[in-house]
Amino acid sequence: FVSAALPPIDDIIPPLSSDSDTEPTTAAETKYKTSTNPRAVINAYKNQMWMQGAPPVFINNEAPPLCRCLDALACAVRSCCDKANNRFNGTSKDTEMRGNNEAVSKSVTTLAVTANENELACRNMVLSAFTLLQQHESHSFNIDKNQGYHLIISAMDAFVEGGDEEEAGGLSDSQIQSLLFVCNTIIEHPYLLFQPGPTYHIVSNSAILLCHLLNGLHSNRDLSGKDLGDLEIALFDTVLDTFLSVRKILNIHSAKLPVNLRCHGIPRPNLSKGVPNEESGPFIDLGCTIMCNVRGCQSFVLMGCSPYVASERGQDASSIQLKKDLSMIVEIRENGGTCMEGPLQSELSDLRTELDVDDDSLLNALSRIISS
Repeated sequence: FVSAALPPIDDIIPPLSSDSDTEPTTAAETKYKTSTNPRAVINAYKNQMWMQGAPPVFINNEAPPLCRCLDALACAVRSCCDKANNRFNGTSKDTEMRGNNEAVSKSVTTLAVTANENELACRNMVLSAFTLLQQHESHSFNIDKNQGYHLIISAMDAFVEGGDEEEAGGLSDSQIQSLLFVCNTIIEHPYLLFQPGPTYHIVSNSAILLCHLLNGLHSNRDLSGKDLGDLEIALFDTVLDTFLSVRKILNIHSAKLPVNLRCHGIPRPNLSKGVPNEESGPFIDLGCTIMCNVRGCQSFVLMGCSPYVASERGQDASSIQLKKDLSMIVEIRENGGTCMEGPLQSELSDLRTELDVDDDSLLNALSRIISS
């Protein structure tokens, strides 16, 4: 339905001839059911809007390492976007449902990743991209031109990590280091925001995660502000300085873009609070964020993590709830199948159904409110 809205360009830019051989010629092409022939890739109908399915350049061992690295990162980003869309739309095994109960096939990328989870899973693709970049740099004398690659790899590495929910902001030490690297790279080289692809959105969401970190650290301080150790205070000051700088750069960049292409409008810290943990709200009120229209970006604000991690957490929560339900059924059977019946039990059951709203439903409702 989206491709129908695209303008016809075949008369302006003639398509390449489709006389290339599409039959698999290598083990990789047979395994992933896709051709690595450039002409066949370009002519494939599934790739008319953007690349879909298994990454054809990445699985081609004869391609240059830097090209394979970029294709791996593109596949990882597509997987994260698919995760976000699937969470909002609701999915089954091979289809997802729209709001009008119309079945829509999952994307070709989702099906390819599901069929080859060990090789094409998002985390594995990011790790493979980093390995390929190191392989390229081992034969290159100048690595400065690869700063954009390092930026995206570091950001994606932080986005797909599960984090540490016991720490401030739910971020692990390695995630904090990756996010600071991303933001400091943009501070030193702001022109990278004009890099093709989702770099601008990636940096904006990195700044959002720093907001969650600052709020978590700030909420741990008592009224005297001395409850944090020296390391935590140093971390808070470093992250705050970085956040203020990258927020300024992002605001300047977004002002040059059309409104519908802008990512989050990030609120400023409440520096006038003076004393921590007062009744006046969080250090950075993310409720005042001008939300990005991209569903994948909204998860960073609403849940403090990427849609990839949010999807995993939702699956874990569903698994835990299923185990509880099964144990309850076993317990009832062991007690002879007797259970409390009557009006009170019926009312409690209705109340539970009313309040049983999962994260996906809440995110879907918030997304509709934002878009309207």
